[in-house]
Amino acid sequence: MKNCIIKLSGLLLLILIQPELIMATDTTKLSVSLNYSIDMSDTYGGGSMFSGETAVSFSWFGVKASYGHLNSQYYSTLKVPYDELDYTLEIVIPEIAFMNLGSLSLFIRPVNKKWITTDVVFGASMGRAKSFFMKNIDYEYDIEDEQFNYVYTDYHYVRRSHFGYHAGIDITVYFYKNIGIQLNSRIHDMNNGGSFFFLGSGLCFKL
Repeated sequence: MKNCIIKLSGLLLLILIQPELIMATDTTKLSVSLNYSIDMSDTYGGGSMFSGETAVSFSWFGVKASYGHLNSQYYSTLKVPYDELDYTLEIVIPEIAFMNLGSLSLFIRPVNKKWITTDVVFGASMGRAKSFFMKNIDYEYDIEDEQFNYVYTDYHYVRRSHFGYHAGIDITVYFYKNIGIQLNSRIHDMNNGGSFFFLGSGLCFKL
């Protein structure tokens, strides 16, 4: 009798949840987006990032996974004061950084219409960065001609791993069937000095 009751209860439970499972399957959607973003922080002197993201949505919530490559080439200025001439010499030094950034996110979708969606995104981030910072500099400056005779720069190669969390907003407007324009923002707060603020846009495709 006990086994019969358990089987009947399991069958009843399956009958009750079957419509919900069918509804969840019907509302499952897959999309892919390609984005170009600008880093507004000064962690690696700004820079730009190309990234790709895949999203699986279940009506008003879902999961996103993204991967991108940051490229930053910037300039720092070394100021050398000459007190006897009441003059400050400025030496512009080029520096460069690269970073691969991946993230896994959950999102909720408060706006979910046929032509526009809005996602509130939050999740975990991990990055691996390679950068070249100035280590030493040797130069000779001709005061009379007001020009450098030579500038030799020795760079320090630094590798860093960043891990932390992120949050942001995605707004996608579909202008043609399953193709839309996406505006996005992300704030990443990670260890080892890895704080970034990306603003970007791109194309989104419903599959």
